[in-house]
Amino acid sequence: MRERFKAKPSDVVCKYLFGPAILEDSKRSFTNMIRLNLAHVLMLRKQEIIDKEDAKKLLDLLLALQDKGPGAFEMNPLFEDYYFNIEQYIISQIGLETGGKIHTARSRNDLHSTISRMNVRDAIIDLYPRMLELRSILLNLALAHKETVLTGYTHMQPAQPITLAHYFTAIAEAVERDYQRLEGAYNRLNYCTLGGGAFAGTSFNIDRCYTAQLLGFYGPIENSIDAVVSRDYLLEISSDFATFGSTINRFVNDLYIWATDEFGFVEVDDSMAACSSIMPQKKNPITLEHVKSKTSHLLSAYVSIFTCMKGIPYGHCRDLAGESIHLFWDASAQMEAILELLNATLKTIKIKQDKMKSRANCNYSTVTELADELVREEGLSFRVAHQIVGNIVGDCITAGLSTEDITVKMLDAAGKSYATRTFNWTQDHLDRILDAAHSVNNKLSLGSPAPEECQRMIQNLNDQLEKDKETYENMVKKLKQSNNRLTKEVNQAI
Repeated sequence: MRERFKAKPSDVVCKYLFGPAILEDSKRSFTNMIRLNLAHVLMLRKQEIIDKEDAKKLLDLLLALQDKGPGAFEMNPLFEDYYFNIEQYIISQIGLETGGKIHTARSRNDLHSTISRMNVRDAIIDLYPRMLELRSILLNLALAHKETVLTGYTHMQPAQPITLAHYFTAIAEAVERDYQRLEGAYNRLNYCTLGGGAFAGTSFNIDRCYTAQLLGFYGPIENSIDAVVSRDYLLEISSDFATFGSTINRFVNDLYIWATDEFGFVEVDDSMAACSSIMPQKKNPITLEHVKSKTSHLLSAYVSIFTCMKGIPYGHCRDLAGESIHLFWDASAQMEAILELLNATLKTIKIKQDKMKSRANCNYSTVTELADELVREEGLSFRVAHQIVGNIVGDCITAGLSTEDITVKMLDAAGKSYATRTFNWTQDHLDRILDAAHSVNNKLSLGSPAPEECQRMIQNLNDQLEKDKETYENMVKKLKQSNNRLTKEVNQAI
C-alpha cells in the first residue's frame, strides 16, 4: 500500500498515531468492520464486479475471522491502520489475487466514515434505555410525592410552596427534551457513506442503497464529498450530551444542597455514600458529586470536536477523520456513568417529607397566597395587598418570628396603614391561608403544583415515555432485521 514512498512509517508516527488508532479500532470496530466487509463483498458479487467464487472465498474467510475475534492476528502499525491490517491478513490467507479484490470500488475514506457512523450509532443506542429508565424513575418519584409539600426557591431564597411531584415532573420534562434531541440526532446520523470512495465516487457500477440496507441504515448520503467528509453528527450528538449534562448538573446540584445538614430534605443511601478517614460521623454523598463533575466532561468533548473541525476544508483530512472523534468516546462513557450512578442514587434516595413541610410552613413561602386572598376576598389591588403582607413579614423578621406566628391583629394593623381599613378574619382562616398544603392545593393554573395538575402532567409524560420506548424498540428491531438479512444473504452466497 505504500508503493509511492521510499521509507516505512517512522517509529514516532507508529507510536503516537498508527499504533494507538489501531489499538482503539481493534477494541471498538471489529464487529462493524466484519459486517461492513461482508456487505461490501455481497454487493460486489450482486453487481458482478467480482465473481461468485472469489466472493465465496472472501465471505468464508470473513466469517472465520469473525469467529476468531479481534485477537485473531497481531496488529502491525507499519500497515498504517486497522483496515489495512485486516486486508493484509485476508491476503495472507487467500492470496493477493483474490484477497486484493475486497477493496474494489471503495476507499479507506468511505469505509472509515461508515464504520464511524456505525460505532457512534451503537454508542447512542446503548444510552437510550438508560435515559428512558431515568425518565421512568423521575415519574415514579413524582407519582409517589404528589402530596409532598416543600419550599420552591428562586434566587436560592424561599419563594412559594410546591410539591415534590411538581419538581420531579419539571426535571422529567427537561430530560424528555434531552432524549428527543438525541433521538432526532440518530435520524440524521443513520445514513450510509459507503460508496463515496475517496470523495469522488467510483466508476464501478455499485449499489449503494443495497449496502446501506444490509448495514441497517435508512439509505445512503448521496453526495460523495458530503458522504466522506461530514462529521456534523459528532457535533450534534456531543452538543446534545452537553445539553443533557446541563440539565443533570442543575438537578443534582439541588439534591446536593438538599442533602446538607442545614436543609436535610434528602439523604442518599449508605451504598451511594463514602465515609471520612478521620471524622466518624461523616456520610459523603459522593455519587452526587461525581455526577455533577462528570457533566463538565461532556462539554469538554463538544469543545474538542468543534475545535478540531474549525478552520479545516470541507474535504477529507486527518484532523477530521483521525482526531475529531477522540473525545466523543470519553463523552459516551461519561454519559453511561452519569446515567447509571444517577439512576442508582434516585432508586434508593430517602425523602424527608416532614422536614420539607415544616420548613415550608415557617419560612414565609406561603405569604404570596395571603396577598392573593386579600385581593380575592377584600377586593384590594394586588399592589396594596403586597404592601400589607410585605410590612407584616418585615416586622416578623425583625422580631424573630416565623410564618406560623402571624396573627389577625398584625393583619389588621397593616391593613390600617396601607388600606385604611381592617379585615374581619378569624385566626383559623388566616392560619389556613398560610398553610403550605393549602397554598399548593389552591393553585388553579395549567402546570401548577396542585396534585391534580401534577397527576395530569405525570400521565402525559408517561404516555410520551411509552411512545419513546416503542420508537427505541423499533430502532433496535430494524437493526436486528438488517443484520439477520446480512447473515441470510451471506449464507446463501456461500
